[in-house]
Amino acid sequence: MYGILIAFWEPTSTVPSEIKFHFPNPIAKTNVQVANILNNGLSFTIHCKSKDDDLGVHEIPKGGTYKFEFRRNFFGRTLFFCGIRWSGGFIVYDIYKTSRDFRRCSTQCYWEVGNKALYGYTQSPPEIDITVPWPKPNNEILIHS
Repeated sequence: MYGILIAFWEPTSTVPSEIKFHFPNPIAKTNVQVANILNNGLSFTIHCKSKDDDLGVHEIPKGGTYKFEFRRNFFGRTLFFCGIRWSGGFIVYDIYKTSRDFRRCSTQCYWEVGNKALYGYTQSPPEIDITVPWPKPNNEILIHS
């Protein structure tokens, strides 16, 4: 019989303390949070799904946060997409995609639903790196003939 040896190594560094490196843990759970920062007390609905899971429809009040967690699949193909609707728009967006998010937010993926856009944050340091503007309603599209 052949055995498999798995070693976990904790990297050390002499890099200045203000520079931080984020090493993703391939077996850790990933937590996704989508917060409501809409103005005027507005709520939104969110419906998230993966190939295997339908997380249902949820209404998120002003100041509320929708949360779910999962483990990425072994092959690195985990995908969750969400439909987000409020009085100012509707989008369907890949809220977690391993190919994009494994390094950007491996265990904590934070999003905000705002009046102008959906905003995605990196995990460390937390900075907006994705902005998805709300599509314009059809009645605002101008057609020139």
